[in-house]
Amino acid sequence: MASNALCALCGLIVAAVVNFYGVSAQKSQCSSSEFWSSDLDVCVPCESCKKYPKTPSCNTCKYVDETPDVWKLAAIASFSVLAVVLVGAVLIIGVMVHRRKSHRRPLREPIEETAGPLYHA
Repeated sequence: MASNALCALCGLIVAAVVNFYGVSAQKSQCSSSEFWSSDLDVCVPCESCKKYPKTPSCNTCKYVDETPDVWKLAAIASFSVLAVVLVGAVLIIGVMVHRRKSHRRPLREPIEETAGPLYHA
């Protein structure tokens, strides 16, 4: 009886090892854009994960961004250039206003010199 239990245990171990290596061999047959579905026992394309994101094993897919968002990069660059232009314009206007306020204007009418009792000609 002990030998039957030992044989059954060995059979279970052998079956588990064969199943494990069989599944990993099947998983290795899937291409990089596919994942192994243990429910269907086939390789499933990763594109189905976009439609059904809660599918098990979808986390094994490596997504490559097919269409990079070029407009985001252009928006960031244009706003950065706009900010630099605005800051430069504010600085130039500030310097011009400061120079205008601090600049002394020459008198337009000459000062009249008077000779009085303190001044002898």
